Amino acid sequence: MAKENDIAVTGYSSFGPLSFRELDWKKANDAQPLFEADPVVAAAKKHNKTPAQVLLRWATQRGVCVIPKSNDPERLSQNLDCCGFDLTQDEIKAISALDKGLRFNDPSDYSTIKLFA
Repeated sequence: MAKENDIAVTGYSSFGPLSFRELDWKKANDAQPLFEADPVVAAAKKHNKTPAQVLLRWATQRGVCVIPKSNDPERLSQNLDCCGFDLTQDEIKAISALDKGLRFNDPSDYSTIKLFA
């Protein structure tokens, strides 16, 4: 629907639950770090990239804008280099299959007001 209507989709927390672990959220603490997931690690090795670059490429190759966060100049440079390779369709499917339906930027997590019926 977004593509059909020229709506840009932005992915937040592209690296999964890591930044939410400092909040000591159970759902973040119980989730496997995406940097360690087998399909991500395998693609990183195959393409000689970091797991972060693979996750960013997975999103960008699917047409999703990303906003990675880092204060480290080397990581910033790596993040910018996430489009210098393409994942195969099998790699995209394998990474997509990691979806557990977890949402870490859900406004209802921060509010006592029911936002959706």
